[in-house]
Amino acid sequence: MAGTKTVAVDYWDKKININVPEDALVLESSPPPGAPNPQELVRKAIDNPLGMPPLRELAKKGMKVTIAFDDPCRPAPPRQVVIPVLLEVLNQAGIPDEDITLLCATGNHCKFTKAQLRAYLGQEVFERFWPKGSANRLINHDCSDPDGLVYMGVSEMGDYVEYNKLLATSDLFIYCGTVQSSNWGGMTGCGVIIGLASARSMRSTHSWDVVGDPRSCHGDPRTMFYRSHKDAVMDQIEKFIGKKVFYVDCAVGQGGQVINVWAGHYKEIQEPAWKFVESIYQVRCPQADIVVVGIPQFLLYGDSNNPLIAFTGTTTAPRHWVNKHLVREGGVVIGVAQSNGQVNERLHPSYNEVMDIYSRCFTAAELYDYEDEFINREDLVFKYRYCHGYHPIHPFWLFYESQYIVDHCSKIIMSNVQNPGAFRKLGVEAVKDFDIAFARAKQIVGPNPRVIVLPSFWSKPRLQFYVE
Repeated sequence: MAGTKTVAVDYWDKKININVPEDALVLESSPPPGAPNPQELVRKAIDNPLGMPPLRELAKKGMKVTIAFDDPCRPAPPRQVVIPVLLEVLNQAGIPDEDITLLCATGNHCKFTKAQLRAYLGQEVFERFWPKGSANRLINHDCSDPDGLVYMGVSEMGDYVEYNKLLATSDLFIYCGTVQSSNWGGMTGCGVIIGLASARSMRSTHSWDVVGDPRSCHGDPRTMFYRSHKDAVMDQIEKFIGKKVFYVDCAVGQGGQVINVWAGHYKEIQEPAWKFVESIYQVRCPQADIVVVGIPQFLLYGDSNNPLIAFTGTTTAPRHWVNKHLVREGGVVIGVAQSNGQVNERLHPSYNEVMDIYSRCFTAAELYDYEDEFINREDLVFKYRYCHGYHPIHPFWLFYESQYIVDHCSKIIMSNVQNPGAFRKLGVEAVKDFDIAFARAKQIVGPNPRVIVLPSFWSKPRLQFYVE
């Protein structure tokens, strides 16, 4: 077709070709290869931390230590590199494995299974902390366990601070995180605040009043309202426990491999980590009339058969902008997804019910009135605590973070899906193929649109868009 070009975009477990205008801008990250000796990067970082003494000086014989880490929603290689080095240093300081707990910071996500944790951490570390028997020292955070949580007060921004009790009872608390572009705060990092919160505390940072605030709907971590709440919570945690959390945060390249490491206090490591990730993954681009997002099989919190996950993957990619909106007001976002609209009820036990409620609301903000019910629903909380399902409050956050782009754009279109009705219930137009979707978008934005295609936004390290 004259005046067009073919672009291969993510589509379930393969790529499919779509035709877009010749002048469409195709943006993909170009992640560098992993560091040749990532263990040395970790050792250098923990021996020269920012804002704290070296880990070797902090670790003392007789201490009870917790090493918390990002859950398997983030790449595994950083955990498999960092944790063995930390254990080596702690053991050398006279702290045996028996005095160390490994804590998977799941937040409101599912509790990961034994097999998932083995694959994520590697066989050696797993067997050291989950020996044959039941006395394992590798545990999932539980955001609804009253015996495992401690109320720590209220932050300066009014956040309810209730967190995993190991933060208070450990002599030394270490967190292994990941820094990458995110619509949640501009950059990930400060993982304690999200991964170890109670369900009630998560409302302080994830509910509509914060996530839906226009000051949270961009990608600059330095001016992000949501980020300000995270920092206020971290300050309150450290005020309550009377010590600093020792962070070890990594940036990732190809295959999730480690390319850089920062250690120390969260306030001091943020800016150098942000600048580094921006230098690798920030791209300059014009504002678009139409943004196209390829949706792979797995992203965010499960597979993209789940319509809410496919929808969220489509709507949140354009939120990673700095300076100006990636898609202009009144523009269109098109998601290309195979989704059959089926929800894994074991993994996401509350999703269908919350989607039904949303279909009766005018805006995601109205879901706020249902939060208390779902936080306290005993049947659903049981499935979270004992059946490896996501916490019942979790789908609320996905609607809140998506509402910005729904309001900002004229239309969200899902193309190539297998169950259009599942998306109509989310207020989204679903069409049979991309050519129909693009024709519909041009009816809205005009015949000569400026188009940006994000073919692999979710299958490669995520981009940040500096919009000129």
